[in-house]
Amino acid sequence: MDKNYEELKALKKELEEAYEQLEISYKELEEINSKFVRVTDLITNISIDISMKNYFGKLLSYFVELIPEISYGCVLKKEGDFFRFVSTLGHSKKLLLDTAILTEEFIEIKEIENFYSTYIKNYDSLKDKIFSAHKSLVIPLKTYELYGYIILDLKDKIIKKVEIDLIKVMSNIASNFLMSRELYSQQKNFLKNTAFAFLKAVDFYDPYTKGHSERVSYYATTLAKIIGKEEIINDIFLASALHDIGKLSIPQSILLKKEKLTCEELEKIKEHPVRGEELVKTFEGFEKIGKIIRHHHERYDGNGYPDGLIGEEIPFESRIITVVDAFDAMTTARPYRNSLSINDAIREIIKNKGKQFDPYLADEFIKFLKINKFLEEV
Repeated sequence: MDKNYEELKALKKELEEAYEQLEISYKELEEINSKFVRVTDLITNISIDISMKNYFGKLLSYFVELIPEISYGCVLKKEGDFFRFVSTLGHSKKLLLDTAILTEEFIEIKEIENFYSTYIKNYDSLKDKIFSAHKSLVIPLKTYELYGYIILDLKDKIIKKVEIDLIKVMSNIASNFLMSRELYSQQKNFLKNTAFAFLKAVDFYDPYTKGHSERVSYYATTLAKIIGKEEIINDIFLASALHDIGKLSIPQSILLKKEKLTCEELEKIKEHPVRGEELVKTFEGFEKIGKIIRHHHERYDGNGYPDGLIGEEIPFESRIITVVDAFDAMTTARPYRNSLSINDAIREIIKNKGKQFDPYLADEFIKFLKINKFLEEV
């Protein structure tokens, strides 16, 4: 009996120890899963649509959440000889208006005492906004070049190797985020320069419309901003700047004709949206821009060209260009007619709401013109 009791007691102890070990393993698994979820989130958020402030704010909060030795931190982005604060956690948000001048470049992760006061040359002008830290971890953000640094301010504890490994993984992801934004910025500048080159070619070919595409581009991008469509600004800029590029396929004898156009000549002019699409979509990545250009002479009532699309079948960007293009055309003199006054052009837009123009966009454009004092009340 006593023997059986002792055996049961020993078995109970083994089971309790096994249960405790299982609980420890479960907690470790939860920690690993939490780290995996956070790392995955950082990867999936590598997008041009998220701001640096929001992305790095999330990154800093994940560091503090996953690594107990970290208390707060900031992110510095390299801009020439300076480093701009793009995100802070624990420090004053006013730092986001400031830049730092570093006295040394760091090429690998390094733990440093009194980083801010020792390595920031202009520390005296920033010290009221920086929460004092005895020890900081300086992490370079780099791929083929240095983009900046993550500064993680530490508690008085030793940071573990497994945590350093996690920091390396997360900082590598952040470096790729910065690299993708840099490449996107370079691509966007290239596309803008390409658009301006074509725009100048159209101005040279059809001098009577010189400056037209630039004005249409200004009106279109401004209207997109006013209605809160920031995500289409790049596409609307390119499409509006290039909307008349198809005119390069129209004989100058027609474009520059001072007399009334014949029916055949008018039909030839109407080919320019399709010709514009055909030219633009030969560039990789310009397929959407080509589609916007194709449909910028569609009408909201379905009586436009080339495809007779109606209402919201017409791409939203094309509908923006339609109203601003018509306004600039009406207020600019052409070889075959005089220009309208701004007020008369507005009356035409009002008269054609729901017919030629999207009613909502027509109203918003008129509001813009009134606010910016392009016209008197009509």
